[in-house]
Formats: sequence, structure tokens, C-alpha cells
Amino acid sequence: MKTSGLFLILSLFFLPVSNAFAGGPRKNGFPIRHHELSIGTAMLPGRYGFGYEYGTSYDAFSIPGIYRNSKYYEKEFTTGTWSSGYTYRFTKVLAIQANIMYEAGWVQNYDRKTKLLAGRSLDSYLTAMASFKVYWYNRPSVRMYSYLGLGLAYNHNVCDPAGQPGAGTRVDSAVMAFQFTPVGIQFGRRIFGFAEAGVGHYFCGMAVGAGYRF
Repeated sequence: MKTSGLFLILSLFFLPVSNAFAGGPRKNGFPIRHHELSIGTAMLPGRYGFGYEYGTSYDAFSIPGIYRNSKYYEKEFTTGTWSSGYTYRFTKVLAIQANIMYEAGWVQNYDRKTKLLAGRSLDSYLTAMASFKVYWYNRPSVRMYSYLGLGLAYNHNVCDPAGQPGAGTRVDSAVMAFQFTPVGIQFGRRIFGFAEAGVGHYFCGMAVGAGYRF
């Protein structure tokens, strides 16, 4: 009798936990739409992510740098970070996500007297990434999830020092990339919006976007 009573108590305790993880009781269940397409952008420029950064074409804290800083001024530009993705949901809880991401940023140096372009520094990144995704809260119109992604980024770098336009270096390279997003939320049914908080090469901070489920 004591054993059966303990089993009953444990069953009553774990029932709501298992229902929450699965997205609610079966009688209130909803069909899984296995495919998702999405586009998104980081709310801060990508240079704030790990490894995706670009900067001045000289060292402002050295003697030559101080000289250049007095002779030239700079303007900084960025495309921001953009992503398109496809997600396949195996169950209500588990999914695999694939993303293509792009960002570029550059600094242009100008002669203070003539106002003419005198040099530039450019970095652009094109990244392919695959992520393992877990939906830990499921409702018809609201879903919450976490994911961890790994990928490879192609980097194109151009660095023409101030005062030497066209005389610098051009380097193409591949670098490893990652993204860890502990909290993301989707709101909507077939057409949905999303917001994510995470850290990595794609973004550090917040990202937002929209998608379509089918």
C-alpha cells in the first residue's frame, strides 16, 4: 500500500512537468508544422559579436598614428548583420536549424585639407551555420526555445593605410563561428515574429525577425 501510494504521488508530481515540456496536455495539442523559413537582423551592428570586427587602418596611440590622426579623419560604416534560415522540427521539442549570415563594415580615411579619400579598411563575413534547437515552451501562438550553432565564416579583408590608397593588403580567410542563444521567443502561427537574446559571432545582445511555418 505504501509503495502504490508513493507511486501515485510521484505520478501526480511529474504529470504537469511532462505536459509543460511537451507543450500541454494531449487533449489540447496542436499539429506540428515541421518546416520554418525565417529572416532576421541583429539590433546592434555585428562588430559587437565575437570575431566579427573591423577598425581603423592605423594605430592612433603610436607616434606615427598620432601624426596620421592629425592629417586624416575617418568615417565608419556597417551593413549590420542579416540572416536567412531554415528550421526542420522533428518533434514539438527538437529541431535542426541552418542559417546563412552576412555582414560587412569599413572605415574610410579622408585628408583633412583636401577632403579626398586617402585610405580604407574593409571586412566582410559570409557565414554558414548549423544549430541544434530545443523548444522548451510550446503553445499554438507562442513558443520559446534555445539553440547552439557552429559554422564557418568566409572573411574578405582589405586594408589600405591612410595616405596609401590602393597600396595595402587583401586577405581572404576562413574562420570558425558559433552562436549560443539561451532564450528565443516566437509569437504567431503560420506567420510569426521572433526575438532572441544571445552571444556569438552573429550577434551579442538581441536579434529580431519574422518567419513562415508550414
